[in-house]
Amino acid sequence: MNALTELGNAAIGWLDLVGNRPNAREKFNLSRAGLVTMLGWYFVIVILVRLIQQAVLFGTLPGAEALLVTIAYNGLPLLVLWLVAFGTVRFLKPGLGILPLLVPAGYALTFIVIVGLPVSLLSDAASAVLQGILGYMLFRLAREFGGFSFGVAIGYAVLSILLLVAVPVGLYMLLVPEIPTPD
Repeated sequence: MNALTELGNAAIGWLDLVGNRPNAREKFNLSRAGLVTMLGWYFVIVILVRLIQQAVLFGTLPGAEALLVTIAYNGLPLLVLWLVAFGTVRFLKPGLGILPLLVPAGYALTFIVIVGLPVSLLSDAASAVLQGILGYMLFRLAREFGGFSFGVAIGYAVLSILLLVAVPVGLYMLLVPEIPTPD
């Protein structure tokens, strides 16, 4: 299987998963090779989105340093998804490894980045909607692939979204020495 086929299958798999259709699990390559392919697609999409945003908003392309910062910054959500999946599998011991949760979650994040491109160029208000969509996708993932109960699946999705929001905010608070206040 090539990388384009895997991306297409992941898109179909997510449509099946969100639509509650059977056999969604078969669309994802839940192996280490599938993880590497997902990571490759995620970072390629992140770089393309950054290039497009920079070109549209500022009429120039970002430098190598800006792209490295973009890659590092956008690696944080993958780290968050890994931590939540690892913690869930470690503490609940559902009888599955981390890859059935991590690979589809990474593709979900990739698709949210793709959908977020036109949204980021138009409005910042829709980011909450995208977070809600991602939360629902993670809920469906936990229910179908993890086999978790309704409450645990909601907890998995809510914890993921909370950490996805908190990590960049926390990083910002660490990097900015003083938050300006109005006089």
